[in-house]
Amino acid sequence: MRALVDAPGGAEDWIVHVLCTLYADQGRPQDGLACLDALKARRGEEEWELFWIRLPLMAACDRVDEAVEQTRNHPEGGTSYAVSHVARLLAGAGRLEEAVAALEPHSPANSHDLAGYLIDLGRVEQAVAVLQQHRPTPPPPSPGPWHVTPPF
Repeated sequence: MRALVDAPGGAEDWIVHVLCTLYADQGRPQDGLACLDALKARRGEEEWELFWIRLPLMAACDRVDEAVEQTRNHPEGGTSYAVSHVARLLAGAGRLEEAVAALEPHSPANSHDLAGYLIDLGRVEQAVAVLQQHRPTPPPPSPGPWHVTPPF
């Protein structure tokens, strides 16, 4: 599979993800990181689609703090999507309070993850409150020629 990733056009993110997952499952996260480093060197940058694959490999190498820092410094690091990865890293390291603190500013976008960590901490009532937060309703569709008169 590594030969496929190294072949021209073979480094599609899903192939890289499968390979890196196999490395991690075999207790070889360093090999997964080496694969990602080679891709990054070849491309000159690392898109988010490949960057997030790096995070659990770093955590498996006892580099959780470095993974969190790199995620927060990534151009997409402030998004609710990136924050959910940070929270997962922290929770995996047994740092549930930090995971909750990371997710709270991004609620309700990450309310399910936040509620899960709150439940793990025994804060069930707070988790229920998070899940019951008012979510803004989307604005009604703007009228257009296909909305004005029947038949629709």
